Amino acid sequence: MAGRQIRKVRREARVRLGNLSEWCRVAFGRPGARVGAAFHRPTDMCEPDRIMIYALIRGLRPSRVLEIGVRWGGSARTACAAMEDNRHGRMVGLDPETDAFRAPKRALHGRYELVQGYSPQDIPKAVERLGGPPDLVFIDAMHIHACAAADLRGALRAMQPGGHVLLHDSFHPGVDRAVRDCLEEHPALTDCGLLTRHARASAPVAGQGLRLLRVGAPVEEADLRAGFELAGVAFPPDPSRFYNYDKFAIRIGMVRESEGRYEFVPPAPPEERG
Repeated sequence: MAGRQIRKVRREARVRLGNLSEWCRVAFGRPGARVGAAFHRPTDMCEPDRIMIYALIRGLRPSRVLEIGVRWGGSARTACAAMEDNRHGRMVGLDPETDAFRAPKRALHGRYELVQGYSPQDIPKAVERLGGPPDLVFIDAMHIHACAAADLRGALRAMQPGGHVLLHDSFHPGVDRAVRDCLEEHPALTDCGLLTRHARASAPVAGQGLRLLRVGAPVEEADLRAGFELAGVAFPPDPSRFYNYDKFAIRIGMVRESEGRYEFVPPAPPEERG
């Protein structure tokens, strides 16, 4: 009983110390606290969408991001803050009008380059400046159907399997139709759905909202291998050996190791317990 109480106290201490560490990072602006970039203005994007962009880039860890439609630079600022927290990635923005860009250079952390040009014809130029196929393309330009479809088709031509496309103002009927058209044209394109649902009126249509597409299957073995590599763990030649591996389950006897494999131990029927 004493050992169990000691373990409980240790777990609680780890949680409290972790919370204190996170508070200090936020309070003193250390790496991991740059989510505050999502709250800067000017921007035409609603707050939940900006927070989602930060979280998505933190989570996906893209190496190369292409932004089609830049305007004020609010999403550029948010995305670069996330990449700086990741300590990884760079971004190129493509827009025919660059005079409205307001994000200060210091807020982009040396990770952003603005290219003047039109989509889709100048996407190859932007990709060349990016240094390779984009892992993530963010489309937030003209929202009429013809332009949104052309932007999306141009982005897909520049991408490789495993990349993602993020579209803003996904509630707009023209953007939705453009996505549906491209899904019909590209059977390998996966619709991951709406990530945010904070629609706002832009009469007679609704605006805002982020929608995510993936080039290829939702998850492939290459994604798992990349995760193992990032964690510094060798990907197992036979993953099935570890289907039931879980430290806590092993400790309480729900899983046992046998000849290099981890096997689930079904609980005994109630009448056989005790």
